[in-house]
Amino acid sequence: MTGEDDDQKSRALAARAAAGAVGAAVGLAGPGGALAGAALTPVLERAFVYLDKRFFRQRMVNAAETLADAAQAAGVEDDEFEMFVEKLARDEQHRELLARVLSAAQDSAMRDKRRALGRVLANAADDTGTKVDSELADARVIADLDAVHIRVLRIMSEAPRHLAEYAIAHGVDPQGARRWHPYSIAGADSGLADAAWGAVVVLERHGLITKVGEGHTPNGGWEPEYEITGYGDYLVKLLAAPYAAAAAEGE
Repeated sequence: MTGEDDDQKSRALAARAAAGAVGAAVGLAGPGGALAGAALTPVLERAFVYLDKRFFRQRMVNAAETLADAAQAAGVEDDEFEMFVEKLARDEQHRELLARVLSAAQDSAMRDKRRALGRVLANAADDTGTKVDSELADARVIADLDAVHIRVLRIMSEAPRHLAEYAIAHGVDPQGARRWHPYSIAGADSGLADAAWGAVVVLERHGLITKVGEGHTPNGGWEPEYEITGYGDYLVKLLAAPYAAAAAEGE
């Protein structure tokens, strides 16, 4: 029997054991529950096998893709890849970063987020000491961001249209007019109408945006006004597609 056959057999046994354990747990409810648990066990076994093929293996693909992204960002050639991975696992700090990045990447369906995590690994490959600690912090922040947070952060990396137009008309750099309220974020992306308030709280907690004051809303009320920070700009670049990241670095 080959190693692959052994692996498949082990996975099948694991699925059967997990299904049996869950079925037994259902059976703790009493005689009626025991019957339900026994009937449920084969169904659960099929479900675990299905998840193994579709879900758990996709997590491994995500992790491998993130390592490939890291190698690409670091300019590593194919014959240097093994040495590159060894560098990423050469000491306790780097191993912690590698584990944290791959764990977050496995569970993320967002390609941009996995790419950003790969860039964090690439940045840490030749770093030591406090620089690796900084990459650990970046990985923690990226892992905590969901799609809605990234959408809001990208919106806030540009100036609102009316402020950009005003700045250009007065010969001012629009990048200095990147001030947003929750209502204006929702105006830029109607899909964020119910999520803008929660998103800015998360982004501010991570230091990606900062509150700079308060302002009137079109409805006559008041809302806090936020501005993206330098760290927020840095994270937007990490999250950018390769061609966009290269263009940003060239600015």
